[in-house]
Amino acid sequence: MKFFFRKLARRLLPSGAIKLLMDYFWAHKDLVRKYPHSMIGNPLYLNPEYIELEPFTKLHDKVQIISSGGRVIVKKFTGVAAGTCFVPGTHVPTVGLPQCLSGLHINDKASTIIIGEDCWIGTECIFLQRAKVGRGAVVGARSLVTKEISPYAVVTGSPAKVIAVRFDIEQIIAHEKILYAEHERFSREYLEDLFKSEYAGLRVLGTSEISPENLEILSGARKKIGLNE
Repeated sequence: MKFFFRKLARRLLPSGAIKLLMDYFWAHKDLVRKYPHSMIGNPLYLNPEYIELEPFTKLHDKVQIISSGGRVIVKKFTGVAAGTCFVPGTHVPTVGLPQCLSGLHINDKASTIIIGEDCWIGTECIFLQRAKVGRGAVVGARSLVTKEISPYAVVTGSPAKVIAVRFDIEQIIAHEKILYAEHERFSREYLEDLFKSEYAGLRVLGTSEISPENLEILSGARKKIGLNE
């Protein structure tokens, strides 16, 4: 069926429009098949070749990648909210190349945008070529990310700036004992250095409190997606 519609589209549409439509209509299906342990919204405005998902990631609908070869890597436990746009590359101003023909990708530079483990990316954020988000970070809605974000930072704005930290050191240690194997966890020494250099005096947004009822709901949801205790 997929090949039938592609053949029909070739007869009715210009080649560029065909590729765009194929990306839109089949990105969701292709990613669900390739990444069975992730939760993937629909529609997605991207070519599946430009994105790599680790297990237990979630893409909400209308996530977009604008790329001429650059890639986006989303690591485990991370959620990307609706309408987020990734631009893993940049145009290079070129003599004789008008902006209306920038889609030719002459002299473009491709890059890789990396979203670390257990991050939350708010709705309608934009990530440009140098963006890299550290583990556990939170990026507020409609933020513009142009550089590296440190682990567990809470950032917002255009360009995004650190306004808080997600957890304190003891909370991070407890949180990572639940989510990560021992060799994957941050050491206390690393976290203490990080807080001294970047988070001194910032408020902490997170909490360790959870009611027995919500703990039961959380446990059930983890088992449902195969994320065992």
